[in-house]
Amino acid sequence: MKVTVKYIQSDLSTEDKSLFDSFIKYLNKKVPLKNDLTIEFLGERYGEMTTGSRMDEKIKVLTKNRMNRDILRTLAHEWVHEYQKTILKRESGPNIGGINEDEANAIAGQLIKMFEKDVPNKESMMYENIFLNKKLNILKEQIERNQKEQIQENFINEMKKIGIEKLPYAYSALKRFVDPETMDVHYNKHYKGYVKKLNDALSEKNYGDLDLEEIISKVSKFNDKIRNNAGGAFNHALFWKMLSPKKQLPKGELLKKINSQFGSLKKLKDEFNKVASERFGSGWVWLVVLKNGSLKIMSTPNQDNPMMDIVEKGGYPILGLDVWEHAYYLRYKNKRDEYVSKFWDHVNWEFVNQLFDNKKKSRTSINEIAVKANSKIDYLCKYSISKNISESPFCKLQDYRDNIADKNIIDSLERSILILDQFFQKKIVGNFPVIIELSLENEERTKNFLELISDFLTNQSINAYDKYKVLKSLKNSNQVPETLDDLLAYIRAFEHQKYEQSYEGDDFDLTRTKLQLNYRCSDDQKEKFFESLTSIKNEQQTIELFFEQITNCLTDSFKNGKYYVKADLKSKNNFYDQDKNLIFSGGSNFEVKKMDPFIDSYLSEFFSIFKESSLKEYKPEYIELYNQLIDKIFTWLLTKMEASLYLKKIKENIAGIIYDNKTFVPIQFIQLYWSNKGQKNCKEKRLSIRFRIRPNLGTIKAYKYLGQGLLEETILKVPRKQKEKIICQ
Repeated sequence: MKVTVKYIQSDLSTEDKSLFDSFIKYLNKKVPLKNDLTIEFLGERYGEMTTGSRMDEKIKVLTKNRMNRDILRTLAHEWVHEYQKTILKRESGPNIGGINEDEANAIAGQLIKMFEKDVPNKESMMYENIFLNKKLNILKEQIERNQKEQIQENFINEMKKIGIEKLPYAYSALKRFVDPETMDVHYNKHYKGYVKKLNDALSEKNYGDLDLEEIISKVSKFNDKIRNNAGGAFNHALFWKMLSPKKQLPKGELLKKINSQFGSLKKLKDEFNKVASERFGSGWVWLVVLKNGSLKIMSTPNQDNPMMDIVEKGGYPILGLDVWEHAYYLRYKNKRDEYVSKFWDHVNWEFVNQLFDNKKKSRTSINEIAVKANSKIDYLCKYSISKNISESPFCKLQDYRDNIADKNIIDSLERSILILDQFFQKKIVGNFPVIIELSLENEERTKNFLELISDFLTNQSINAYDKYKVLKSLKNSNQVPETLDDLLAYIRAFEHQKYEQSYEGDDFDLTRTKLQLNYRCSDDQKEKFFESLTSIKNEQQTIELFFEQITNCLTDSFKNGKYYVKADLKSKNNFYDQDKNLIFSGGSNFEVKKMDPFIDSYLSEFFSIFKESSLKEYKPEYIELYNQLIDKIFTWLLTKMEASLYLKKIKENIAGIIYDNKTFVPIQFIQLYWSNKGQKNCKEKRLSIRFRIRPNLGTIKAYKYLGQGLLEETILKVPRKQKEKIICQ
């Protein structure tokens, strides 16, 4: 596959071109294409193109007045579209919206983030060609789009009760009414901007904890900055809930009230439309309930709300429409009447009905009604009951939620369940209810566990099939992950196992042998190690006596040949390079490590007792004694010839290590050494054997596995970096 790059009136620097070339190579590595491709970087617009286009195996990207990161994102977006068409053989979808567009947006954002992480020396170049303030604003907007699930935390730490409402549908869900690009900008830029500015204004003075609805109802006590931004935050939070992807109609008491007061629903719409067309400049149109129970159509300027105590003859809003130009101009231009008329096909009358009923019966806050109206937890509980599911986990979760006073926790639960519901096709059977049951096993971590799973499901770098497999295996696991690190470690193990299994077949058998240091000259080692620590702690024996016993048994282990083999695969056949030179003989052992060859990592760990879920709770109490003992053993190993010979015998029983991307490195280029460093740091030490490419080499000869016993020689340059062994001093 050949990529031809052309720069047409783009006026780019050599450094910019270098950045783009690096990113194109990165794209081809992460999302490989088969057909030849031409990429044109244009300094001027081409036809109707706004940022980029793709046609006939040619990608065009506009560069003028754009940040390099924006250019790369456009390129990635169009590259993914090419992959969808040529590799996945998908039919073209709409230019904006649809599964292809949504997927391309998500993957492009993920590729940019991965590139910034994997190629950090290029990061500073990605934000060139723009003034600093504008640069920061654009960067903020991009972060908001790429990290939707963590908006509240990313924007402001002191939002207190005034948070950001999650959009209850996709940007493209209302595309017959509002195009996805407008919805994206309206939600991410305008609405979130109001919330941020409001919290900034509130932080300037110590107002204490204030509910947004409370600010609205008493807005005369606040300055104009708070008034405007509180109105913008409150009005938009309502507006998202008042819209629905599905066409609905009013019913019940509300419909009776409309018919009795306006004559018909059509007449209400006509009057509402008239008020909307007459609203001069920016503002909102409302259907409100007055104190006497009657309905009224009215409008407010700017971001004012009928509930504000500064609004004359206001009321309780049950339906509203944003008639600011930013809400519709991209599609409708100056045709506000057309925008207003299409609004009626997307009114969430179920929510409007609830607001009307609430006003009649009580004075529950609008925000509480909004949460309940869109509660996926309530829906799943009701659905389970309708299917005669007794003791549904969703109903248990509902009970748990209803006993919580903290709104932030409630919002987090609803957000997590919404993500899970979108992922699982089967709602009340299968993995979905099992995950909910797992989350409720310990109610102190229900919220965190569900957040953990939802973060995992929104990770674009993991495909849906693998997500299903990981979640399915969780229900049979005796150790449920408690943190994202734990889950990611679980996923890495899963990915590693998958990578191992990919080699099983004509050339390899799975072996999965392991090293073992028998310190008690018997079995049940982890349990007896803990028992021995307990006896030392209780002064029933000394650490010196246990240490002497361990080292005697370890010496025997070094002499016992059955513990010399550490391998995941055994070759069935001879392996040759393309010149028919024998590289590896049949029957050779290989260790598999799905990682870069130049990472210093673990071959085996020993005495890792706190990995056991049953012993984790004792870690704080025992860790100091445990570390002391590991250090004594480690120091002893460094002085013993038997320990060095043990490493030599391990190397003699392994032909090489298979790294990521089917890269085989022969064992003669590998160094093994003893270490006492834990997986994360030196706070919890581990006795281990580590491996790395020998640091004194400039280059090494490795091989790419081509299949059917064939290897292709490749020369790898050993990077110049720290050559110290990874140990705790």
